Amino acid sequence: MWRRLRPPTRAPLVIGGLLAFPLFFASLLCVTLAIERPHRFQWMRHGRLIEVDHQPTSGEEAKIWALALVLPAILVAIGFAAAFWRRGGVYVSVAAAIVLALALPHRLDRWTAHHTQRFPFGMDLIPDTNVQSSTLGRGEWEVQARDTVLSLTHWAIGAALVAAAITAGVTLRRRLRPVPPPAELPPAVATGEPEAAPAVRTSL
Repeated sequence: MWRRLRPPTRAPLVIGGLLAFPLFFASLLCVTLAIERPHRFQWMRHGRLIEVDHQPTSGEEAKIWALALVLPAILVAIGFAAAFWRRGGVYVSVAAAIVLALALPHRLDRWTAHHTQRFPFGMDLIPDTNVQSSTLGRGEWEVQARDTVLSLTHWAIGAALVAAAITAGVTLRRRLRPVPPPAELPPAVATGEPEAAPAVRTSL
């Protein structure tokens, strides 16, 4: 059973696994921008609503990491399935990586704006006027995360195209390689002796 699950070639799976790394980090930032929110405490004091934000809970962080693993897992699964197709498996992995890299940041601007609204004091949850605030003001981390996502997806697309070009070059080189002529049989050596006729067995 395990022999049947072993693909004949590992190149599509290896390429899918390598391209899954930049897509994982890009997906992690996208999921963070999309769903991360501070852990907010609210209470009433003298008829006034008081709100204090804290860092996200560990449960929400685990949810972000779990969702970020979905996209690279899909790419690795496609690479494993494409490994059973010897000729075009590499191109299937490359095409899947390019499609996922293009589809991942389709709502990146909206996620960036919503994350900035959910963290009005920045990622450190401290107003910019406070001396304890970090050097990153409101919205600066989101802009950096957005630029990083775009850089990672562009890098993944470029690496996928390079892998496809190398595979096509190797395939073309194999096809254009001259086929050596078949080896000729050595000439028969004449000994001058008559060949013995094969013995025929007769049944009585």
